[in-house]
Amino acid sequence: MPEKAPSVPVVDLRDPAILDDPMRGYDRILTESPICWARLPSGEEGWLITRADDVRAVLSDPAVRNDPTGLPGQGAQTQEETFLALGTPPEHLPYLRASLLSLDGAEHTRLRRSISHAFSTSRVAKLRPRVQQLVDELLDGLDSASGAGNTPVNLIDEYAYPLAMTVVCELVGVPEADRTDWWRWGKVLVSGTPQEATATLGEMFAYCHTLIDRRRAEPREDLISSVAAQEELTDVDAVAVLVFLVLAGHETMAHLLSNAALALMRDPAHRELLRTEPELWPAAVRELVRTDGPVQLARLRYAATDMEVGGVRISAGDAVQVVLGAANRDPARFAHPRAADVRWQAEHGPREGNVGFGWGPHFCLGVALAKLEAEIALRGLFERFPAVSPVTEPEWVPLPRGRHRVTLDVRLR
Repeated sequence: MPEKAPSVPVVDLRDPAILDDPMRGYDRILTESPICWARLPSGEEGWLITRADDVRAVLSDPAVRNDPTGLPGQGAQTQEETFLALGTPPEHLPYLRASLLSLDGAEHTRLRRSISHAFSTSRVAKLRPRVQQLVDELLDGLDSASGAGNTPVNLIDEYAYPLAMTVVCELVGVPEADRTDWWRWGKVLVSGTPQEATATLGEMFAYCHTLIDRRRAEPREDLISSVAAQEELTDVDAVAVLVFLVLAGHETMAHLLSNAALALMRDPAHRELLRTEPELWPAAVRELVRTDGPVQLARLRYAATDMEVGGVRISAGDAVQVVLGAANRDPARFAHPRAADVRWQAEHGPREGNVGFGWGPHFCLGVALAKLEAEIALRGLFERFPAVSPVTEPEWVPLPRGRHRVTLDVRLR
């Protein structure tokens, strides 16, 4: 008989033990309570889903929605009320409601289709020479900054962030002079105070309006101009798309690169394998996303109807939080759940069910670009500096949703 929600949370995701080491914490929950009632990072309570099959089922189910508006029970508050409860100014609400991360169904499909052409596999493949050029230039800069290789360099601020920022901004059409603002905004939204985040959102929205107006007046060969020219998109739609693309395209990507780089620095066997069989780099990227991805929790969702997941009864209106990181290390699906195995990944490929880029209708729009960028950046780094190694233990940002580092100081030789 299906279980029902207990009266008190089994797990608190704000527990310092989880914040200090979310991967180990989520692995423990997967083993002990794979579907449980939990206190979530937002402070509300809901279902925590960790098993791979259950996570994929939830993310694929149209009855599990991002927008709780109109739902019974805990989901009875509107999405607008949720944002206001977090201190969001009313004037910011239209942009947050229009985000691809907030929309469901036909509205989500409509907005996603307006930009999906730019991220097709064929279009992304044409970016390879430019990404390679950027990687080579940044590696030259690292080499110069390190002197004879004895001076440590910060791999996040001097390699991962500049590469991720440049690639997405060139694709979207953000002028070079404005990119430092996006870097600052992204860091504030990840780890700043609510007051700082509110001010930052206001700056971002105003900037995007100005840039979109400029592209309407003087179109270019970039994604902003394409978005600005689509009559079916409102100004709010266009701003929401621009914010989503630039933030997702640089903030998450930078931490994907830094996490993967550190994992390989600590794994001499895989470094040697990739040196002798460089054709395995695409598989290595997929495997590193699985074992050490930058996003551990998907966006909070809500059950639109009564449903059952893994033998547990979930009521309409209940909050549902899936744990991507735990699903990607589920022993029921992966032969070596908590350790990377690049050769296994190469043999099993897409059949393995990695949810590091999400699953279902909200599957990462830029997955082809992210894989290309990571492959070129990581291969370039380790071929140029095969002995690169961390100087100290990197400092983490204590976030339940992701694995983000503050710094990654390395010695190149």
